[in-house]
Amino acid sequence: MSALRYVSTEIAEDGKHWFLHLKSSRGTEDVTCPFCNSPVHICGNYSMKLRDMPIYPGTRQDIEIAYHRYRCQSCARTFREEIPFRYPETRITERAATWISAFLRFNIPISTVQRITGVHWDTIKRIHKELMDEAIVSRQKELRKEGYKPKHLAVDEFAIHKGHRYATCVMDLDTGDVLWAGKGRTKAGFSIFFQEMDMDCLSEAKAVAMDMNASYNALVNEHMPWAEIVYDRYHMQAQFGKDVLGAVRLEEARKHNAAAKKLKEDGCPKAEIKEEKRLYSDVKRARWILLAGEGSLSREDGSALEKILNEHADLAACHAMKEEMSRLFDLRDKDAARKGWSEWFRGAKASGIPALVRFAESKEKRLDGLVAHASHPISTGKFEGFNNRIKVAKRIAYGYRDEDYFFSLIQFISIPSVRSQSPKKT
Repeated sequence: MSALRYVSTEIAEDGKHWFLHLKSSRGTEDVTCPFCNSPVHICGNYSMKLRDMPIYPGTRQDIEIAYHRYRCQSCARTFREEIPFRYPETRITERAATWISAFLRFNIPISTVQRITGVHWDTIKRIHKELMDEAIVSRQKELRKEGYKPKHLAVDEFAIHKGHRYATCVMDLDTGDVLWAGKGRTKAGFSIFFQEMDMDCLSEAKAVAMDMNASYNALVNEHMPWAEIVYDRYHMQAQFGKDVLGAVRLEEARKHNAAAKKLKEDGCPKAEIKEEKRLYSDVKRARWILLAGEGSLSREDGSALEKILNEHADLAACHAMKEEMSRLFDLRDKDAARKGWSEWFRGAKASGIPALVRFAESKEKRLDGLVAHASHPISTGKFEGFNNRIKVAKRIAYGYRDEDYFFSLIQFISIPSVRSQSPKKT
């Protein structure tokens, strides 16, 4: 039974701030030293103010408690009287912590909860961390009870701060659960995943989707040799669009710009100069129609694309290789895929187009991972979508200084029951 007794209540003149005063009535008869179990005496009287959940909306309620400090008569150690309804290591009550937890369970940002409750950001973060850890442990127990063993994984990096600071995340593509998140994108950073993860849980993994990061590749081969590595089609296609189509397009534009200047210097007819400038302008503006799938273009854009390809042989060759790449990723027969990719690389290297040759030479060594897509048509696309939620969380909080807390948040918001509570766009 609590030894605290009610003393008085104070209400501010505006009626918006309530003070409850409580006082400890506990003597020394029922108290013994927690270190040696000897008798104690009171060596001081102190007070503590705790923030409580308000009784009425728009008000603030604090509880001021007068309590004792005791000294052991044997070992001379001192200790403070416990306050029964204080939330551990904070200046709020258990009831206030429950109130704050209710907001956090609905994914209300900490900054908003802080404005509503007036409780310090760090205290709310502490409550949130405990809530998240409890939910993560509960989810892990639930999965273990079901005999959970993921079949398809994705590993990818994401930015945690400006200045090229990254973290790595591992996701179960079938359930959407984030299994692990950790600092860095190096081999040493990712190796921590295999140290912390129960490898028996990963024993039935069939495939791991990733971009062509060599450290991810090497560690998965070392620790999970039974799982096939599948290189992400969207990273591959995006890189082709930037390093090949983009580079060739800009090179063609530079040629037309240089030709226009040369014609002008040579005093050639204005019609010829104007034609070169038109070609330059058309190529510069062709970025999106070159990257888009042919089936997604309007009639007008399709005609513009056809005209550009007819006028630029290198662009036409690279565009054809892009379309063939898309077709290869759609194959579901490994033998056909291996034959198709081998021919694609041979054709790219034989093209004589520097950007295309460089791309083919750098990617050909990843042939097995590209072929594996035929058996396991997975990608990191699901994580890329989840990455938008990570960005929203960072933006709401203006970034996170506590990275352990941030990584717990990432795992927490990936739990299916938590994802279902997220606000839906209308």
